[in-house]
Amino acid sequence: MAQTRVMCLWAAACLYAAQAQSQVGGPTFTVSELVTQALERNRDLLAARQRLAEAQGLVRQAGVRLAPTVEVEGGTGRPLGTRGEEEYSAGFFYPFETGGKRQKRVSVAELGMALAEAEVAERTRQLAFEIKRRGAELVAARRKQDAIERLLGLSRESYQITKARVDQGDAAPLEQQLLSAELGRVEAQQASFTGRASAGLLDLRQIIGVPANDSFGVREEQLPASNDVSLEVLKERARASRPDLRGAQLLEQQAGAELALQRAQGRPDITASARYIHRNSFFEQSVLSPTGIATQLHDRDNVVTFGLSVPLFAQRRNVGNVEAAVARERAAQLHREYLESTVPLEVESAYRRWTAAQRAVALFERGVVDQSEKNLTVIRQAYTLGQLRVLDVLAEQRRLIDTELAYIDAQADLAQATAELERSIGGNLR
Repeated sequence: MAQTRVMCLWAAACLYAAQAQSQVGGPTFTVSELVTQALERNRDLLAARQRLAEAQGLVRQAGVRLAPTVEVEGGTGRPLGTRGEEEYSAGFFYPFETGGKRQKRVSVAELGMALAEAEVAERTRQLAFEIKRRGAELVAARRKQDAIERLLGLSRESYQITKARVDQGDAAPLEQQLLSAELGRVEAQQASFTGRASAGLLDLRQIIGVPANDSFGVREEQLPASNDVSLEVLKERARASRPDLRGAQLLEQQAGAELALQRAQGRPDITASARYIHRNSFFEQSVLSPTGIATQLHDRDNVVTFGLSVPLFAQRRNVGNVEAAVARERAAQLHREYLESTVPLEVESAYRRWTAAQRAVALFERGVVDQSEKNLTVIRQAYTLGQLRVLDVLAEQRRLIDTELAYIDAQADLAQATAELERSIGGNLR
């Protein structure tokens, strides 16, 4: 009987989905298919992926060595009236980073790239959960709308029967008024669930990034089975797969690498230099050449110099940056320890809710709704024969509505609990 009930509800949901598809003129997708589309369309996630491209560029930039310097100089005394004095030089300066600064910069940048990848994975995890949660709400709203529609038919039938009895004098006008009020209440519920379904569809459109001119519908999909799912196994999966925990570990490693870099920045770099100098000097004195010609004295020199330059500063010049890096490393460590302690608790909480939701759905599938429908059928027949009052029919009808809606809420809670459990472990249960 429970299986028959589930098949009937599934057929009704599929029928409603087909009607919705014909109304919106677009295809229908399962929640998993919507998640796939969101990974390609969601602008926030696409922006996070650009952060990854940025981190890759920073890795390349971090490996760039300091550029050497070429220097050319020329000097002459002619503008000041000192003729004959000229000097030309060319120098080459090559800086050497000490303390492994370049490799430490590369390590910081590489950890930043890994951290960007973890951030993208974390955005993906949260986005998938949000779509699954809202998808479950939308499916529940549509199923409630369908259940109310079927119940609305019963209410209208009861109203017509009572109206005929009142016209024949077999029932009091009060009974017709009570049924009319009940009919209005059910119609109000139907309008409420219709509005929720419309709003839920708009929310999904916004999250996924579906253009305004594209129409689509959502259909149900089978939830993963609960066979052989161990809480301890799920906790281990969460420790290994949770991207936020991986990001916290990487952030701590990056903070440690930044601390090592800041300590290395306190060491002065060395610049090696080489310079060639060509110098011409002419004097006022003259000397006689062997041939007896007076020749002005001059001096011509070619000199090559080498050197090393070291800036003079103490390591305390960078002590503020080191202290800040120490604080960041400590903060990252505390955040990582916090996540490591809370992730198992999140998994256990989601697991408890998931198992409780499964038990609730199983109880409903044992025939609770079927029995309520049978009870209403018997009471309506008894009322038609004049054996019961209309209040008895209304009470049983409301009980059936409450049972139907509670069953749908239980299934929606199971779908949301499944999504929450998958978010807590950082992956799918399948």
